[in-house]
Amino acid sequence: MARDIPGKSMLMRTVPTAMVALLLSAVSLLAADLTLTQTCSSRGHEEEQTQLWSSRFMRINHPESQVDFLVDFQQGVSYGIDHRKKLIQKMSWDDLELATEVSRERLKTLPPLVLRAMGLSDATVRVEEQGTEILLGHECRKWKICLGPMIIETSNDPSVHPPGPALPYQRFLRLQTLLGQLQPAPAPAVKMGEELAKVQGIALNYRVVLPVVGPSTTTTTRIEEGPISSSAFDLPPDYQMEDAGRKMLENLGCGFNFRAK
Repeated sequence: MARDIPGKSMLMRTVPTAMVALLLSAVSLLAADLTLTQTCSSRGHEEEQTQLWSSRFMRINHPESQVDFLVDFQQGVSYGIDHRKKLIQKMSWDDLELATEVSRERLKTLPPLVLRAMGLSDATVRVEEQGTEILLGHECRKWKICLGPMIIETSNDPSVHPPGPALPYQRFLRLQTLLGQLQPAPAPAVKMGEELAKVQGIALNYRVVLPVVGPSTTTTTRIEEGPISSSAFDLPPDYQMEDAGRKMLENLGCGFNFRAK
């Protein structure tokens, strides 16, 4: 079985950016709407992105690639929005959870040698605090996070929290973590959640190092707290809507009947 789950390609194109942004953001029901302007650097290329948080939604806009990522915490749905193709790929969390369960069961049948070759046998999870630094006038705590072969170096401001419903956020974070670090057993993901709980506040700067892909850095250049228009989270009404969750399950051989269970 390939490491990637079939059917998730466009929806997950903003990962690890979207996933890491969520991993490093502890939500709070008392926080105001939040807008972050950020610069992303990877392989000598720079681009801007905007991260928007409300009590219901999180959205990351990428003007250059024109592929945005939207999370609806109330409905339990994520969207990949490709403006060039005028295509929206919808992923329900129920489908995502089922796909990870099916994929994990299949991984259990693979020999340990194959799992090692796929990079799926390393369950290392470690979080280390590494002092403080000042960014945009905010005192941030520095952390080094090891998630298997992925290394994240982040500076978080514990005084700034994006808003959001706690339980749906926790479920989404768990699913994104499982998908990004798919393992034959759930123990590494549980350990990961325990370790990541140490990191509080929002990441103003983070550097991600992935095998083969190499390093990428996201730096926040501006923070704004205050109301965001609900229209900022609207889906384009004239775009084609594709059910990426159903397609993923079909590619895994689940079919509609399996999905309905």
